[in-house]
Amino acid sequence: MVVLGALAGYLLFGAAGAVGVGAVLVNLFTPLPAAALGMRIGPAWGAAAVGLTALGVLATSDVFSSVLYLLQFGLPAVLLPWQMVRGIHWDRAIAVTLVAMLALAVVALLAFSSGSGQSAFAFVDEQISREIDQAVTLMGSMSGVEQASPQEAEALREMAAGMGAFLRRAYPAMLVMVCAALQLVTVGLLAFVARPGKLPGPAFASWRAPEFLIWGLIAAGFAAFFAADAIQGAAINLLVILLPLYFLQGLAVVEHVLARRGLSPLLRGLCYIFLLLVNPLPVIVTGVGVFDLWADFRKPRPAKD
Repeated sequence: MVVLGALAGYLLFGAAGAVGVGAVLVNLFTPLPAAALGMRIGPAWGAAAVGLTALGVLATSDVFSSVLYLLQFGLPAVLLPWQMVRGIHWDRAIAVTLVAMLALAVVALLAFSSGSGQSAFAFVDEQISREIDQAVTLMGSMSGVEQASPQEAEALREMAAGMGAFLRRAYPAMLVMVCAALQLVTVGLLAFVARPGKLPGPAFASWRAPEFLIWGLIAAGFAAFFAADAIQGAAINLLVILLPLYFLQGLAVVEHVLARRGLSPLLRGLCYIFLLLVNPLPVIVTGVGVFDLWADFRKPRPAKD
């Protein structure tokens, strides 16, 4: 099972680079084989699968790819089960794993930048520029700029340039949220395939973000609109981190309502797809998450006569 888990992780990691836009979906499943082993059999067996996968990536690619696998997929596949089998709540396990990932990423960054002869900032700027250029090129190809009129093409290019400038400014926070989202999906998948209904911590329908974060959200909102330069950039990054947390709390409120109405998993899944993809529903769900702090939408209401 360890060998099969390692092989599955290796194939998923390698496939992500060959499927273009579909890499996002493939990446969501990459930590799952080793993490499932860790939950079902024991964290040591999951760690063994991660080690074998990393060795396979190193043998067929390079050191950078192997370290990337370990930081992005291997570490969560080991740390999340290790914490949860010890009774640590799933949301706290995600937070601890995220901090560990960021700390080790800084160490890896310093090592790679030193080996390349660049400063850490120059190395990061080069990597960010490459990622943003790829994202902007993909956005342009998906928008059909080649078939657009000259005026529409120019508007699309300006939009892509503005998006690139925003991505460069908010890249640190977006990287944090991508890592956190990957772990959240891993925990959700583990709830289905490894230990259904037995993960430690609150049910998702009753989950809440820590109350003190609302003050950070309010302060960051004011600073993003009225401050400038470095303070505004820091506020934007803080908003990029906090707003998805309240979107998640809004989804928890929705899950509470749907569960009370007894909707089937299929209908609930369709509801979530609409909430994620149809504007302005994500904004509304985020607002529900924010005002849940005061309105307490999940509080039992007295029955009406």
